Amino acid sequence: MRTSSSYDSTLSNLEEKLKSARTSDPRLEADLILSEAVGKTCLEILLDKKQRISSEQSRKINSMLARRLKHEPLQYIFGKAYFRNLILKVGPGVLVPRPETEILVEHALKLAPENSHVLDIATGSGAIAISLAQERPDLMVNASDISRTALGYARRNMKLNKVGKIKFWKADLLKGIRKRKKFSVITANLPYINAKDYAALPREIRKYEPKSALLSGKDGLNLIRKLILTAPENLENGGHLILEISPEQERKIICFFDKSKKFSSIEFKKDLCGKIRFCIIKKKMKHRRPACVLKHRYVTPAKGM
Repeated sequence: MRTSSSYDSTLSNLEEKLKSARTSDPRLEADLILSEAVGKTCLEILLDKKQRISSEQSRKINSMLARRLKHEPLQYIFGKAYFRNLILKVGPGVLVPRPETEILVEHALKLAPENSHVLDIATGSGAIAISLAQERPDLMVNASDISRTALGYARRNMKLNKVGKIKFWKADLLKGIRKRKKFSVITANLPYINAKDYAALPREIRKYEPKSALLSGKDGLNLIRKLILTAPENLENGGHLILEISPEQERKIICFFDKSKKFSSIEFKKDLCGKIRFCIIKKKMKHRRPACVLKHRYVTPAKGM
């Protein structure tokens, strides 16, 4: 952008260039880039649209635009993402937190008993674990990831958001977590995209976000299958495993549940679009007869949840 252009003309130029690159939402992205560059909200910019940009602001805008024209995610360009009450540092090597995952946190908050130990597997930026620690200070939160890069982001984000201490583990699922360590709730937003769907993802995701955090074998279930079969070792009796899944994976997950023999119930819950997105599996209580599988329930969260 040229120095001394008005906010209004800068927005128009940004939108035009983003449209030519076929980004996902050119007008919104133009608003966000200008807002980030000048340090004002979109509303403040609208009310002061004749204000001129400075040479430094112009440099920032051109730098961010060049990256976005290559379809780099805005969250990487800005170096941050928003999740529930958190601002999280993100960048290459860590998955950008998705809005639907906020609902997984809601389920964990409701199911975790007071003063209990919880574990977030494949924590990535730490979005789930840090949210749990912030919103439930009574919980003893643990988080694991196989990626050192992701764990680095998670630790920085814990400090950035000034939450209580979280115990971080470098682990492949539950490998590296002591078998005697028991948790009331285990959450996991594991890779669950199959090879066919991965090939159809937007370019900005395939090109920039870590493939290992998205793709999990031909059917997308390699890691979910493994975790369902091994999680009982680290779950308290009556504890819950909460997974984010693809809507098409329901039937296969029920088969894994049946094969385990260590869980008493399975429940599927929906996202705000009415699609099955979460699976909650409860471990059997000790010294009880095998319980009948509960009728599968499908729950759509209320708006604004």
